[in-house]
Amino acid sequence: MPPFSGSATALHHAVGTWTLAGPTTAGFSVGNLGRRVGGTIPVTSAQVDVAEDGSVAGVSAVLNIDAIATGHARRDKDLRKPSLLDLANHPRLTFSGAEVTPYEGGWRITGLLTAKGTTRGIILTATAQEQNDGTMRVRATGQLDRRHYGVKAPRFLIGRLVDLEIDAALQRR
Repeated sequence: MPPFSGSATALHHAVGTWTLAGPTTAGFSVGNLGRRVGGTIPVTSAQVDVAEDGSVAGVSAVLNIDAIATGHARRDKDLRKPSLLDLANHPRLTFSGAEVTPYEGGWRITGLLTAKGTTRGIILTATAQEQNDGTMRVRATGQLDRRHYGVKAPRFLIGRLVDLEIDAALQRR
C-alpha cells in the first residue's frame, strides 16, 4: 500500500495506529421529494494503521446509525422502520478498508460497508493532513446505493444514491 499521505508530500512520523481524537459525526445527503436532505450519524470508532514503511496497513470505522439525525423528528422515526434502516435489528454501519491506493493527492480506499445486515463493496476517497496539535485531520467521502442494502422506498420519495462524508481528527494511540 502507498505511503500515508494526504497531499503531494508525505505525512511525517505517521507510523502507528491512529484513532478518533474526540466525538465525530459523519454527514450524509440524499434526494428527498425533489430536494437534498442531509443528516448526521455519530462515528463511534475509526482507526488507520500506518506500517513502518509509511504505507496504510488498515482502515476501519463503526458508525452508530441508531442515532441518525436529519433535523426532522418524524423522518428520523420513519427511518427506524424495517423497510428503511431497520434500526432495531441493525443499529451500526461498519467499514473495513481492503485496499488503499494513491488518488488525486490523497487515497482511494476500496473496502466493505455493512449496513442492515448486508455487506457490499464501496470506494471512499480520502485526504489527510497533520495538524499543529499532533492530530491528523482525515476527510473521506463516498457514495452508496441504498437499494444494495435493502432500503426500500419509491425513488421519487428517497433518492437511490446517498453521499457520505466524514471529517475526523485522529490521534496516535
